[in-house]
Amino acid sequence: MFKLSALVLAGLGALAFGWAQTVPVVPYDSTMEDRVSVDGEIDNEDGPEYPATYLDKASGLTVNWGFDDSLIYVGLQTKGRGWLGIGFGSAKMDESNMIVGYYAEDSTDVVNMIGVNHAHARSPQSDSAIREAEIDFDDETGITTMEFVYPLKFPSRAGLAIPGLEPGDTYDVIMAQNTKTISLNAKHTNLSALKAKLADNPRQVRSPKFE
Repeated sequence: MFKLSALVLAGLGALAFGWAQTVPVVPYDSTMEDRVSVDGEIDNEDGPEYPATYLDKASGLTVNWGFDDSLIYVGLQTKGRGWLGIGFGSAKMDESNMIVGYYAEDSTDVVNMIGVNHAHARSPQSDSAIREAEIDFDDETGITTMEFVYPLKFPSRAGLAIPGLEPGDTYDVIMAQNTKTISLNAKHTNLSALKAKLADNPRQVRSPKFE
C-alpha cells in the first residue's frame, strides 16, 4: 500500500512538474530589430529568425516571439487560410488586447482589436499602435504567416485587463483562428487559452512587489 501511494504521489508530482514546464517563455533579445524582418515570412534558413517558437495544438497555431527593451515581436503561423489572432491580458476574449489578421488574394489586413464580452471591436488607435505588420500566404507550403511589432506598454485605452507586458511576469494569452473564412465577424473555429511568461530583461532592475 505504501509503495503504491508513493508511486501515485511521485506520478502526480511528475505530472504537476510537467504542467509547470508547459508555460512558454517569451525571451528577451536586445537585437530583435535587426534579427526579425517583418515581411510575412519566417526565414530560419540561417538560424532561427525568432528566439523562441511555441506550437499550440489546441488552436492549431504556431507562435514565434521575442521582445526587446520596448517592443514585442510576434510571428503567428497556421496551415491554410482564414483569420488568425493572438490576444494578451485575459484568459477569454473580454478585455483582451488582440492582434487579428487575414489574407486573401484581393485584400489583406492586420488590426488591433479589444475584446468586449464575447465579441471584439477595432481599436480606434489600431493603425498607430501596431508599429509594423505584414501577413502573407505561401502557395508552396500552404502556410499563412502574420508578423507584427507592438509596444510592451499598451496605448492608453479603456476596456483592457492590463496596461502592458512587464518582463519577468506571466500573462494570460488567447490564440484563435477561423479556418473557413476571413470574415472578422465570424466566430473562431479553434481557440486556446494559456499562460506565457516574459523572460527577465537583464538591463532592468525589477522593483520588489509587496503583498
